[in-house]
Amino acid sequence: KAVVSTQSTGELHWLSIKKRILFKIGLLAYKSVNGLAPMYLQELFTYSHHGHSLKLIVPYRSSKGFGDRSFGVVGPRLYNTLPDSIKTSDTVDQFKKSLKTYLFNYLYIFDLIILHKCL
Repeated sequence: KAVVSTQSTGELHWLSIKKRILFKIGLLAYKSVNGLAPMYLQELFTYSHHGHSLKLIVPYRSSKGFGDRSFGVVGPRLYNTLPDSIKTSDTVDQFKKSLKTYLFNYLYIFDLIILHKCL
């Protein structure tokens, strides 16, 4: 028999599918910036320092297409939108916890603004 759960994803603190995708992209971007990802992912990012914060340069695409959905474009866009308190996490586990909480708490704002820009 299948077990039927009546709890909503919110009660279980689960992210929606779109936010789960953004979580994975954000995690790969964090690992790439901190030298924890494979070299081929790290090489997709170009850095720019603005004051005390690190910004990633988003590659320019002259036309809309599948290139705008590539990790090399979406990764820097998403990473740049995150608060510095999340980006400066000391460990991967701390980053994952902070990012999940951020995505979960800012459901409406994140869905309308950031998700549209990233995907």
